[in-house]
Amino acid sequence: DRLLPRDLHELGVPGGPSPHPVRVQRLHARRVADVDRAVDLWAEPVNVVQAADTEGGLLHRVAGKVPVRSEANGIRLVPAWEPGHDWNGWHETPRGGLTDGVAAMANQRGVAAPLGIEFAPPHRADRITALLGEKARWSAADMPAIHMDTQLASAEPLLELLGTIDVRTPEAARIRRTLLDWDRRMDADSEAAAVYAAVRSAVVRRLAAHPAFAALTAPPAYPEVLLPWLALLPRVGFALEHLLRAEELYGIDRAEAVRAAVEDVAAEPPSGSWGDTHRLAPWRALTDTSYDEPRLSGDHDCVLCTSAVPGFTDLSARGPAARYVWDLADREASRWVVPLGAWGIPGSPHHRDQLPLWVRGDLVPVVTDFTKFERESASDV
Repeated sequence: DRLLPRDLHELGVPGGPSPHPVRVQRLHARRVADVDRAVDLWAEPVNVVQAADTEGGLLHRVAGKVPVRSEANGIRLVPAWEPGHDWNGWHETPRGGLTDGVAAMANQRGVAAPLGIEFAPPHRADRITALLGEKARWSAADMPAIHMDTQLASAEPLLELLGTIDVRTPEAARIRRTLLDWDRRMDADSEAAAVYAAVRSAVVRRLAAHPAFAALTAPPAYPEVLLPWLALLPRVGFALEHLLRAEELYGIDRAEAVRAAVEDVAAEPPSGSWGDTHRLAPWRALTDTSYDEPRLSGDHDCVLCTSAVPGFTDLSARGPAARYVWDLADREASRWVVPLGAWGIPGSPHHRDQLPLWVRGDLVPVVTDFTKFERESASDV
């Protein structure tokens, strides 16, 4: 978990159910039913839990405490001291099942939809489900084919508009034809993907510069650390699919914005492939060491979710933080990998030793036999 699950007892809530943290009880679980009982105590962060066991048990549910309160409480900050904003118990946590034997979760609405408003688009979950449906049996060794999938379904609204417009120069016509023939895959070696990203960024910049959004250009009154997520340009970039498909957008001629963006890119087209500009750019606490970061495939709405910020940068500071594949029938066949390495100190041989594997989509064995481990001192690693 990115954030450790905490129960009411740990949060100091009166009547908290257990002096034994939920994460400890999960570690002692042997069957899905044990996990289910443990996460009944889970308070925060509210999350979707999936689990399976060697007896065929499956768990797909929301875990966490969501208070019953007014709709406004769940949308924005409210004056909690005023009537109508109080809490009235807890929501029942929803449960999900299987669809044709499959349960896929990629932060989309899904089973958690009644409890929140902000979710990932459905593209990744839909693509995972479609890929799993291509054959009846999958092994741990097959999973990289899913992890590394680069189909970008969210490109469709822009490409649909592109198909309706006429461009004015031969260079723009070539770009239009390239994108309409493109396979919608954000592969690092794809020149067409680089052209798409350039046109997308140009569309984002044109929309963000429109007078209709002028009121949103002033920095919001929030701490500086939050501003990259709240500034107008990235908000338009990440909402582009919906802005292009909305029935009406404040009088903005979106087809004209796409046409002008294509002409912008035609005047200065990208010279290489997507991976030339789409590179890993992780945030670092220690900045005195520089690295030649690798080229990446993928994009924000791909299963291989290596997020750029359309309109601002093709670099990727976000991506799959870890990949785990658990083989319930044969634990020794399980696999994992992390983006950099298992040790965070620069100079350690384990600081970045998994990075080439992560970039390629390769996995390394999960070792659970403690007799195979060798102790290394802090000075060694």
